[in-house]
Amino acid sequence: MSDISIPGVNSKYGTDKMIEGLMDAERIPLRRLEDKKDTFGEQKEVWQEINATLNRFKESSKLLFGFQNPFQEHVAESSDETVATAIAGRDSLNETIIINVEQLAGSDRFLSRSLPKDFRVPEGIYSFKIGEDDITFKFKENRLQTFIDAINKRSKGLLRAKLINDSSETIVFMIETTKTGSSNKLVLSDDSVKLGISTGLIKTVNESINTVDFSSINKGINKSSSNNSTFSVLDDIVTLEPESEIKLPFNPEVVMKDKFVLEYAVQIKNLEKEEYIQKTKPLGPEIKTPGSINFEGITIDDSPSRVTLPEWSPPPKPVFRDSLEIMYLNDTTLLPKLKDIEDVQKFSIPYSITGNNISSIDIKNINTNRQIIISEIKIINKEARNGYEPVNPVSSALDAKLTIDGIPVTRETNSIDDLIQGVTLDLKGTDSRDIEIKILPDKDSIKDGIIAFVGNYNQVLQKIHILTSNDAGVISELEYLTDEEKETAKKNLGIFQGDMTFAQLKNRLQQIAMDVYETSGNSNLSLLAQIGISTNSSGFGGGVNKTKLRGYLEINEDELDEALNGDISQIKELFGTDTDGDLIIDSGAAYEMDRYINSYTQIGGLVATRISGIDNQINRADTNILNMERKLDDKELELRIKFGRMESALKTMEDSSKSIDNFSNNN
Repeated sequence: MSDISIPGVNSKYGTDKMIEGLMDAERIPLRRLEDKKDTFGEQKEVWQEINATLNRFKESSKLLFGFQNPFQEHVAESSDETVATAIAGRDSLNETIIINVEQLAGSDRFLSRSLPKDFRVPEGIYSFKIGEDDITFKFKENRLQTFIDAINKRSKGLLRAKLINDSSETIVFMIETTKTGSSNKLVLSDDSVKLGISTGLIKTVNESINTVDFSSINKGINKSSSNNSTFSVLDDIVTLEPESEIKLPFNPEVVMKDKFVLEYAVQIKNLEKEEYIQKTKPLGPEIKTPGSINFEGITIDDSPSRVTLPEWSPPPKPVFRDSLEIMYLNDTTLLPKLKDIEDVQKFSIPYSITGNNISSIDIKNINTNRQIIISEIKIINKEARNGYEPVNPVSSALDAKLTIDGIPVTRETNSIDDLIQGVTLDLKGTDSRDIEIKILPDKDSIKDGIIAFVGNYNQVLQKIHILTSNDAGVISELEYLTDEEKETAKKNLGIFQGDMTFAQLKNRLQQIAMDVYETSGNSNLSLLAQIGISTNSSGFGGGVNKTKLRGYLEINEDELDEALNGDISQIKELFGTDTDGDLIIDSGAAYEMDRYINSYTQIGGLVATRISGIDNQINRADTNILNMERKLDDKELELRIKFGRMESALKTMEDSSKSIDNFSNNN
């Protein structure tokens, strides 16, 4: 069976190897074409990588002059972060603010007395009010824990309640508001009041005390001893005329407590000033002309009268007095200074200022042309609400109180974003000392942006040197490359040698980096080298350093830090500025880099055109390869047919030869 040979299927003459050898020779143009296609693919990958590198450089350039440029970033520094911290936004200003935190904003937090663990809350309608928000729900008699769960579920996050085991057999419960500020006090109503009193959460109390004896003032009691003191009292409103004094007595004297606050309202009315007319020296008495006598034609005139006038001194100009520090407590303690406005001013004086006792409020209106009106004098219990107060207040609903640059302000929260432009102030604690909040440029962000700009610039130059040079030294001198990056660089070394596109790109980038740019600093700051960015910022060593001759930029950090400690706006202008006042950036190193690179990376730009051209070459190569493979297939089929015929002819001849041999042998 092994001697059977079928022409075109198997062969004992080795025609398969002969056909394969012949086809190998025929496939040489195909392999060359496939190699060319692979080269096109490698070039496309390189151009895509170049495009990515240029885009990174373009983005880092845009960052230094665009809307999100780091020169607009600010940081806030606090001299005492235990008192206050701050976060500065892009629209903040470079400034230093002096603040003093007197009081932090707080929320109501009430604690009950100890209760048995089996305490049950009676059925009822339970209502709570937090500022303008109301919470009401029905509750059937049940355990205290169930009541706590109902509060937490139905309060929409405005209230929190929880149980605490204060002993092995008793519990206490705490209820607190989530909003801070004096306007967000917790007020209980309906059956909540009964529950609060029964559990020792609250107790009844007088909300305010008003003990100023206005009737005695009307009768002239306690009026200033000065003869020209005038005032009037109408419906507990006292009006004090200019240059007058009055004592408003508390009868009996008020014994203050920590939770008491003295409140009053004051209004200033500015009166018209009389026009002052400068006095002139009087002329003196009018003396009539002396008489005369005529005797026998002779007229004799009488001697004129003489009056000796005293020396004249002009009267002094009326004294004009103007003061806003006119209110005292107990005749000695100066109350807060009034503002020079005619609107009603309301004051709330805490126990820390009033002291233990209040006997009177004294107004010494020394002003020449100001009328003072005082009203709404009362001492209130700041813990009281609707006739009750918490028995065990862990904390109270209070406003944050602070002064900013000497101006007193109050806010409902400890996070304040409307006091300093672009700054959110977070109050952490109180202190009698002033602290500083400094709003400064974010130099770290600026420095990082500049470093990224220089780094991406050098990446572009690195690609150009590798792609256009056959010198392996351009790779070995880049010590920061990884082994994988070095292998890729060796593969691409010199792949675009002689391509003028890259030479033009390199020359233009180097020119932009060395150019002079217009800034408000004029010649003092017009070059990148003046902020420590140049091709030789660290100076030459003992030998020749080839990397310094290839145009890579270096950063002298000491010089850059020194420049950043100066005028940041000039450095910003160096990278991008508006020179013609149309509010559009039109100059600067980063702007010019971005503008030039855009012609390479934009849609339809040089890189896209090159990649498109390579794609066309790859498509043509694919078409040529497909056509050539078809021709080779036809060629191979043709050879197999020819060799099959040849083998068939040989087999016929062999069979004939065998027949002749057999015939001869038989005869």
